[in-house]
Amino acid sequence: MRLFAKRHILTACLFLLGVISAAASPAAGGAREFDSRQQSSAGTTQQGDDDALGKYRREIAAAPRNAELQMELAKLLVERARLPEAIEAYQRALALQPAGESTELALAETYRRVHNDDQARKILQTARRQHPQSIEVLRAIGNLEMDAQAYDAAIQAFQAALKGAPANHAIKSLLAAAYLKKGDPDAALHELDAVLQQNAGDGLARFLRAGIYADAGENEKAQSDAEKVVGARPDYLPGRILDAKILVRLKECQKAAAILRPPAGPAPALDGDGLFLLASAHECAGKKELAEQVQAEFEAASRAEHEQAENHVQSLHLVEQANTLAMQNKLAEAQELLQEALEKNPDNGFAYSQQAKIYFSLQQNTQAKAAIEKALQLQPNQPDFLYVQGVIEEKDGNLDGAMTALRSVTLVNPREADAYFEIGKIWLLKKDRAQALSAFKKAAELEPDDSDYREAVRTASEPHP
Repeated sequence: MRLFAKRHILTACLFLLGVISAAASPAAGGAREFDSRQQSSAGTTQQGDDDALGKYRREIAAAPRNAELQMELAKLLVERARLPEAIEAYQRALALQPAGESTELALAETYRRVHNDDQARKILQTARRQHPQSIEVLRAIGNLEMDAQAYDAAIQAFQAALKGAPANHAIKSLLAAAYLKKGDPDAALHELDAVLQQNAGDGLARFLRAGIYADAGENEKAQSDAEKVVGARPDYLPGRILDAKILVRLKECQKAAAILRPPAGPAPALDGDGLFLLASAHECAGKKELAEQVQAEFEAASRAEHEQAENHVQSLHLVEQANTLAMQNKLAEAQELLQEALEKNPDNGFAYSQQAKIYFSLQQNTQAKAAIEKALQLQPNQPDFLYVQGVIEEKDGNLDGAMTALRSVTLVNPREADAYFEIGKIWLLKKDRAQALSAFKKAAELEPDDSDYREAVRTASEPHP
């Protein structure tokens, strides 16, 4: 749970005792369902529109049941990196055209882009039930499961896709990659041979097969494939490194060095592994001075990589320690640790978010806003950061801004009960009791054992004079 969970923001007990009776009133026009379509008037999707977005908004206002317009708006929002709004637009399109395969796939992919694979999986599972023969749905499921390291599930999805499209060499390559990740190079090689017989220009298949041959010590076969990969994609550094590694094994060391650092033209930026291989290639070629120079580069790069990795780990630990101190109300000590965390890793958004929470607790809202804005610049769709922003704006009286941030939380993570709870409080301040009750019910539905949520539902349900 966050440092400032609902029990620590705006003092929930006082809220339940007093604010409801002071702020609530019957909703004008009767009860309305709490859903995304009721929120645009709060500014949720209107901030910072350019001409193209504004055009779609106007067209949708004129034809609100046009699913294609919603899809086009969603795609444009994705291009603008406004992903919570894109999710909302895809959801509206799906509500207008249920079981729309392209919409489901796009929505699942957008959830993956905000790192909510659980929600993406849920959508793809629904899509598979609705479109059991869809190759694209099965491919998306396979990709998701492979990224989740659930290799058996990925293999099953790719195999099912191939039953419907046995000649699809792209899916065969993905299946081979899943076999490799699982540790079954023989099965992978079987698939890759079939792909390359069908399409000799498939770069992924050739790269994967080169790696299998290299691991098996079949260096001549591996080099033949790796050379073709480099010829087709000279900018693909993993291909260059694999080719050079095989060439060193074959004692073609000068050629290997030229692959990694061409004597003419732009040279690829090498990481530590690439520099170590280049030093080995020069050593093997008898270029001792060059080998020593590159070895020095390798050692410097290794030190820098190690120091950066250590700093990032230490930065995370410092944030954890700061959180513990903040929970003990040792705020000054916590701030010192957070500053140290940011010195070690200036891109640690969670350190800025924690700073914002501490400033908020000290009623220093200007500093809190600045800190959470820095966090969101680093990770614009991080639901924890959006939540903190929403609570800060709520406290500051900017209810529309608070609603925008908190609704973004529920779009990125529909299971975030705290955000619904805060949304309910905002609707009360807006004197919309029906919307508030619906939001509180959603929070209680997500966490039925939470006493604060149940009490909010009970109090908001009481008749009000």
